[in-house]
Amino acid sequence: MGNDEDSLAVFARLTHEFPQSVLVPDAMHETLTLLFERGQFDAVISMGLGFTQKAGTSSLSPPFYMVIADAYTALGARLNAARFYYRAWNVASGNDEQIAWNQLKKSVEKLDTDEIQQLIALVADRPVMGLLLYRLGMAYLMDESYDDARDVLGAFVDQFPEHAERQDALDMLQSLALRSQYSPYAVGCLLPLSGAYSFFGQRALDGIEFAVNQMGTVGDGSGLSLIIKDTRSDPAVAENAVKALDQEKVGAILGPMATSERAAAAAQHRGIPIVVFTQRDGLPETGAYVFRNFITPQMQVRALVNVAVEKLGVRCFAILYPDEKYGRRYMNLFWDEVLRQGGIVNGVEAYDPAGTDFAQPIKKLAGIFYGSPKNLSDHHLSRCPLRTFVNRQHQDEKNKGERRNGNKDDHYDPLVDFSAIFIPDAPKKASMVIPQLAYHDIRDVYLLGTNLWHSQALVDASGDYMENALIVDGFFAESQSQNVKDFVAAFQSAFERTPGIIEAIAYDSAMMMFQAMHRAATPSRRDLKDALLRLQDFEGVSGRAGFAPNGEAEKNLELLRIERGRFVQLPLSPAAENTPSTAVLTP
Repeated sequence: MGNDEDSLAVFARLTHEFPQSVLVPDAMHETLTLLFERGQFDAVISMGLGFTQKAGTSSLSPPFYMVIADAYTALGARLNAARFYYRAWNVASGNDEQIAWNQLKKSVEKLDTDEIQQLIALVADRPVMGLLLYRLGMAYLMDESYDDARDVLGAFVDQFPEHAERQDALDMLQSLALRSQYSPYAVGCLLPLSGAYSFFGQRALDGIEFAVNQMGTVGDGSGLSLIIKDTRSDPAVAENAVKALDQEKVGAILGPMATSERAAAAAQHRGIPIVVFTQRDGLPETGAYVFRNFITPQMQVRALVNVAVEKLGVRCFAILYPDEKYGRRYMNLFWDEVLRQGGIVNGVEAYDPAGTDFAQPIKKLAGIFYGSPKNLSDHHLSRCPLRTFVNRQHQDEKNKGERRNGNKDDHYDPLVDFSAIFIPDAPKKASMVIPQLAYHDIRDVYLLGTNLWHSQALVDASGDYMENALIVDGFFAESQSQNVKDFVAAFQSAFERTPGIIEAIAYDSAMMMFQAMHRAATPSRRDLKDALLRLQDFEGVSGRAGFAPNGEAEKNLELLRIERGRFVQLPLSPAAENTPSTAVLTP
């Protein structure tokens, strides 16, 4: 009679007063149908789920599940809609089964890859599993996740040879195989040849072109093809350049530098192996096709701490750093690495990066800025540590006591409870800090610095104060390695200048790529990516290198010491050759 309110009231009375009646499920279904027709979708879901939990699944009909699924569909809850269409199909037969199946297919077509995978975890029925695998492969294809699409569609074809969509999947697989192929030995070069970073981009290009010239031909005698794109130091330009290189069917991309994030994401999206030249955090985590070959802060502090702890026997460290982004980053990395290798950081002080007088932070490190504790004895002075910080908030409140003298006071000897001090700063500033350490009687400690210290300007400015300072770098043009000697001599002949770290790393990256192309089984970008990962112990001019499973470079860095006003290479012991990103002094 169209009297919905009375109908709902009577059905409610039936389910309440006669819960054991065989008519209760039908009454509940009629109730849900009326609520759905009135647009009360949330009520349909709430009441339907409650009744499902109470009644169990054996007594519920396909239409009961269908109306709940329809309510979820109306609310845009795609995954839950598919789940309930699946439940309806699971208990249906005859015409109901076909209706539920059709609705299930429609709902699955709307799911994204994550939702389909969640649904796969819930089903065990072979027909539904075939449907879901096929749809998952197509969803990956729509997302342009071509490797995932190929894997899933390949599994679908193998596991469901009788499926109606098998031929379509085979056609897609063939198309994907053709798409991933690249022109033989074609490499894209993505560098800032104009703009703010053009100086570095040109140096990297010199290294890459030198590698092409040195390599000549690859494997079967085919010539190398280098397609160069200028990023103009602009992220949007770099991203568009990746698209252009994809259309030109390059096998891989070398670069970029400063605009690496968007370029890496674009290359990953298109399944193009890319080797970026940047220290930027997290770049290799962009995806399986993103590699990084560059010297990173993590590599440097790991090598410095390793040689100090393992070979020099240093257990106690201090850190004196500029209070700006670079200094804070290295301070935290160094501190973490010292703790990881079992050492102790006994002093951490920051200084004004724009200042010239560093007496205050140096005195704090030396224990002559504050009064010493009354119970400090000679026995305590002979042991390390004298002080240990609970956290990294180096506030004055943690050292209670009277300040003795704001100026140097020769009456008091420094309490140097560390054997090495790390100063992560540029040569100009470091050359001002280091002599002041000696002025305040902080002597006979190892000075540790980053690759920024690899500068003759620092040696000239600091003089004898720099003797036996230790630094790490990714390349040393005066290395005794025959490989490096040959590279430097040939490069100097070609360009009339000595190569630096950028040229060396770009050269090595190109040579690694050419070697991987030679080893790849097919002209497939995916196979090339796998060949890069298998490339271990590559003997490059910037050290022995390879790639970790996440695409991060694993490198042996150069350890250098300043001796008699010049940099001297420290040879590595055999133990270091198998240790990524470390350096060990030979006795």
